[in-house]
Amino acid sequence: MRVVVVAHGPPLKGGIATVAMDLVEDPELNKDFDLVFVNTAQNDDKRGKFAIANVTRAFADAASTYRAARRGGIVHSHSVQQPWLVGWRQVAIAAAARLRGSRVLLHNHAQPPYMEPPGGYSVSTLNRWAFAVLDRLVDANILIAEAGVPNIRQFMPRTPLPVVANSVVVDDIAQTTAVHDPAVVLFIGEILERKGIITLLDALEIMDENDVDYDLHIVGDNRPGLDPDKDAMVAEITKRGRAETMTGPLPRQQVYEELTNADLYVFPTWTEGQPFTVIEALASGVPIVASDIQAISNMIVEGTNGRMIGTNDTQGFAEAMSDLLERPDERRKVSRNNRQLAYERFDRAVFRSSIAGLYRKYGSAN
Repeated sequence: MRVVVVAHGPPLKGGIATVAMDLVEDPELNKDFDLVFVNTAQNDDKRGKFAIANVTRAFADAASTYRAARRGGIVHSHSVQQPWLVGWRQVAIAAAARLRGSRVLLHNHAQPPYMEPPGGYSVSTLNRWAFAVLDRLVDANILIAEAGVPNIRQFMPRTPLPVVANSVVVDDIAQTTAVHDPAVVLFIGEILERKGIITLLDALEIMDENDVDYDLHIVGDNRPGLDPDKDAMVAEITKRGRAETMTGPLPRQQVYEELTNADLYVFPTWTEGQPFTVIEALASGVPIVASDIQAISNMIVEGTNGRMIGTNDTQGFAEAMSDLLERPDERRKVSRNNRQLAYERFDRAVFRSSIAGLYRKYGSAN
């Protein structure tokens, strides 16, 4: 069966690009399906905005999809499905696939549907119309968490909404002992204010005042000139005397090594869809101290997998980190819990089985 994966790919990284490449490069899926990748990457500041270049790209992506698709096969299109131009780009891709005789699976990677309370997710009128057309064109819209179901259902009342969590190969990440001397506090993510960098820095200063012993590692792309917001956060980290804690961008395997050598993964983020860094932390067995937002509370349990703290609660983060750092036996227990959860819900084998099942359900070998 021909499966055409349509998504932003390299040179883009993270999120959609990671899921797409994990699919098309999966050796087990390639044994059972003829996987073809249509890379729709556009690395410019007009991405998602109305511009002639983007309209042209949407038609070009649809044309590429039509050429790659086969009758009886699957077109698996990954997108945030918003704003409205992105939604209508999905319409063009789905229509091209249908014209070719392929079935269509969408894959929703947006943050808002998984962050808003049921019914709280809203889109523009043009975006709503795009969802209405997709509701009649596609066979299923794959979601990454149950929290998104009621929010997407209001716009796609007919379409099945299967839930398939993002994944990592758990066995690729060595499990941490969660007990090092000194203990290592790890942050992995974009060095942006919305990731809670200021909250992290303020909490660490409270810990310093209380003589809590730890090493800090900040893993993220700190190269200058890529993003003014990122530059501002890098400058803030430097001003606080923590420049040496930044590792700069690391390849995936080195990120995994950082996790294996960590005692706490701290993530005071404001908004997420389903963060890969939390999945990777679970796989490595690192106890997690993270913001109590819906996207993360759908993944981990307070106390069992770490601590959930209100966004911007500096004192709460400082107390949670300090408490876990003072309790190595608790960290060992949480580490075992996290590794087990990763195998059960977020391992590549679970993801692969779910996706392959959808391909077989909706496609055919003809």
